[in-house]
Amino acid sequence: MEAQNAQPFRWHYDMLDDNNFHVHGRGLLLLSFSALLSLALLCLYLWWACRYRRWAAETGSASLPSAAMSPCKAGLDPDTIGSFPVHLHRAPGTGDEASQCSICLSCFIEGDKIKVLPGCDHGFHPECVDEWLRAQANCPLCRASLVRSSVAKEPEAMP
Repeated sequence: MEAQNAQPFRWHYDMLDDNNFHVHGRGLLLLSFSALLSLALLCLYLWWACRYRRWAAETGSASLPSAAMSPCKAGLDPDTIGSFPVHLHRAPGTGDEASQCSICLSCFIEGDKIKVLPGCDHGFHPECVDEWLRAQANCPLCRASLVRSSVAKEPEAMP
């Protein structure tokens, strides 16, 4: 008998009050300010993390950069770039190997100028590698740092 008298539970949507979910006045201002502040802090953290990882990769250091040690300029100065030797390309005698510029991916032709980077001895077209070295201080092929090699060679060049 009791099972016949019990009525099933039914939701009545008009009984719910939406006033508890509204944000008015200072609450809306505080919510939007905290969202903007969180977004700004997230962007600053990501910027710092990317910059630190690039600095650590360039210097090979896992410690935090100090203001005195952090590089001001990413590339090399024009005097250092101009000090790298330029040679004329000679085709290999066997003809099996076709050497090419790793930046523009075009093959070297007999008599082309090739700028050779110190330390790793990789060769590139001077126009290609000069543009790269103005923005980066490493070899585009093996990523060897050219800052150490150019600093080490300067005292030897001076009498």
